Amino acid sequence: MNGITPDLEQFALTLYDIGAVQIGKFKLHSGKKTRIYLDLRILVSFPPVMHQAAAIYRTILETLEFDLLAAPPLAGLPLGTAVSLDMNVPMVFPRKTAKSYGTGKAIEGVWEVGQTAVIIDDVITSGDSILQAIVPLKAAGLQVRDAIILVDREQGGRETLAENEYILHAAMTIRQLLAILESHDRISSKQRAKVLKSLE
Repeated sequence: MNGITPDLEQFALTLYDIGAVQIGKFKLHSGKKTRIYLDLRILVSFPPVMHQAAAIYRTILETLEFDLLAAPPLAGLPLGTAVSLDMNVPMVFPRKTAKSYGTGKAIEGVWEVGQTAVIIDDVITSGDSILQAIVPLKAAGLQVRDAIILVDREQGGRETLAENEYILHAAMTIRQLLAILESHDRISSKQRAKVLKSLE
């Protein structure tokens, strides 16, 4: 399968088998309706799958130059932590809102102005949440060029990041994920067609 390694193929099947990929009728955070729901937050309950995810991120990260990982809450944070431990690379995370107490930080962790951070997140749809996570990082003097995610829903996120001069690295697209699931009889061709139509 184009661009898909055996490890990535096995990871896609595991995501389905543990319930991180669900086929049905769902409403996204944006309000859009969809036939597929990706709940990668449940990976925290499956340590072997977290190890697989970390290895997939590492494969992409080894091709990039960076100083820090930056993992936005909530879904990105456990994944970023797994990668940080796997690669022995420091991590920071931007808060959704700056603390109104204590130090009032907008970012947790330790960094130096001018360092380069790579965004680690789970899934991209429109790209807005990744752009929001980048704002406090850049305000703190960090450089950001790249964002790495496991699944690109192919609903404009890559283009949105590109328009803002960021590069998206996706382990797989939703079309690749669906093709793997169909070829291993996890879903039918009819289900795959319905999901693809819902992404338009």
